[in-house]
Amino acid sequence: MNWTTKNKMAKYNYIELDLKNGDILNFESLRNPEKNILENGYVVYIYKSKQTKQIYIGQTKHFLTRNNQHYSGSEEKFDNAQFNQAIIVFSSYFHGSALDDVENQLITYFMADSPNVKNQKIYFDDHEIINKTSGNSINEYNTREKVASEVIIPFWEDLFRKGWVKTPTLETLKSEVLVKYSPIKELTEQQMNLINEIELNEATSYVINGDAGTGKTVLLTHLVAKLLTENSDKKIAVVLQPNWIKTAREIFSVYGFNKRNLTIATSTQLINKSDTYDTIIIDESHKLSRKFSKQMASFNSVYKGKFQNDENHLQCLQKKGNQLILMYDALQAIRPANMTRNQFEDATVDFEKRYLKTQFRIQTPKGKSYTSDDYINGIKYLLYKDTGLLDQTNFNPHFDKGVFMDKDIDSYFGYFENNPLENLINWIEEDRNFNSNHINRIVAGLVEPWKQSHGKDSSIKHWHENEIHRRWNSTQENWINSKDEDAEDQIGSVFAVQGIDLNKCGVLIGNDLQIDANGHLFGNPDNFHNVNGKFSKNDFNPENEREFTLFVLNIYYVLMTRGIDGIRLGFWKNEEFKLYMKKTLEI
Repeated sequence: MNWTTKNKMAKYNYIELDLKNGDILNFESLRNPEKNILENGYVVYIYKSKQTKQIYIGQTKHFLTRNNQHYSGSEEKFDNAQFNQAIIVFSSYFHGSALDDVENQLITYFMADSPNVKNQKIYFDDHEIINKTSGNSINEYNTREKVASEVIIPFWEDLFRKGWVKTPTLETLKSEVLVKYSPIKELTEQQMNLINEIELNEATSYVINGDAGTGKTVLLTHLVAKLLTENSDKKIAVVLQPNWIKTAREIFSVYGFNKRNLTIATSTQLINKSDTYDTIIIDESHKLSRKFSKQMASFNSVYKGKFQNDENHLQCLQKKGNQLILMYDALQAIRPANMTRNQFEDATVDFEKRYLKTQFRIQTPKGKSYTSDDYINGIKYLLYKDTGLLDQTNFNPHFDKGVFMDKDIDSYFGYFENNPLENLINWIEEDRNFNSNHINRIVAGLVEPWKQSHGKDSSIKHWHENEIHRRWNSTQENWINSKDEDAEDQIGSVFAVQGIDLNKCGVLIGNDLQIDANGHLFGNPDNFHNVNGKFSKNDFNPENEREFTLFVLNIYYVLMTRGIDGIRLGFWKNEEFKLYMKKTLEI
């Protein structure tokens, strides 16, 4: 009979198998080349059960042998799953690195797609996968882009047409947190080496320094997966900010790492537990609390018993863990109640210090001379050039200022001269029309009054410009996924977006950031509307005045480093800063 390839002009093909208890029912009807591929060819395979809705994804060079191994009686999931279908994908591009890459990406995308499928469970060899992503770099190989565009993307569309997945295209899934922070996502060589070093030195504590967007959260999810996989008896704790707790639990649950010896909690919750841990991993450790009057009472409630003489949460946590891993960015402390830099340095004097350098979040347009690092260094210079803090970061003064001078309508950076709210809204909405899957938001400094009770009343607006009226974010926890009808229209505060990626980000820079007589930036508390974010009048001495300025600068640094695909600035009652920016960056 005539046989037609399933994918004209494609760089891949696939074989569909009917199964019963591991037997391939349609094996004899296959062509000889297909039988040869199954016997001795680099393939990625996916098992599926119509009855149990379970999925298993793997890779092999000898599928027939591997299939027999799965059904040898040693793998309980294969005895119970009732797999009755399999699809085997192969390509001229497939070799060691490409095979690892395709397997990992398909697992990740199936995981992100599976919440849309009731009762579906995705399986994979977690021990093998975690070791591969932590031990071999699959981040770069010559045909990686071709594998993505000519194999993974069209193959996924084939899977959708056949009813194996619910999401039509991968573009929809790429912004999902289950994809962005996957614990089996490919790592850089630096990240892999660091994970291996931490695992080998279980009595050594580390500070992982990294700018916004350098992969600290991905490193965290991988590290947790690696430690749990390599030693199932280890007790691991992960300390997170409240707006990340739910997301982290979902990530570790979906990927099968929500084991009884993994605890996910805020610092206050963990300190109040009686348990001790082998390893405590602390995300955003620059936000750990210290003894301070102007904060929620629960933060100060931990200083009792064996913690009564401690001055901050880090000192408490050191008594609860054999090894501490701290994700840290000196430029992201945003409250007076956060540990001071001196306190942090004193508490970590015996820690090993490591620095992440690769920028992952910001994606500058192709074909431009400037890079994401140029943007980050430029923003650091704009905000911190007179603070003395740049020496504590990996600041490069030789950044390309072209990133701030690019007049292309699709440039990464830009700003609006007037009507900031209207123009930012139009810019955000235009991108949504082109990219419906994008997560775009307008965010702002804390320059408009707000009360917590306002979050429940959508009729209360805080931002007013001509006929436009918008409100602050209704919640800080998981705001990006809020079900509010006006969620996309709300103006986000730093507390709602710290640690969050946005595609297009509009930033309103308010008049809490001003210029003094010496031409230096300073924070003006009179225009800053967060009660716990500033010192009391009795505490407002010259040292704390400088600290308050740094908090305001850090808030804008966080806001201005959220955008993956672009950022636009609007100046809210602050023409003065606009002129300062133009002069400083020579725009």
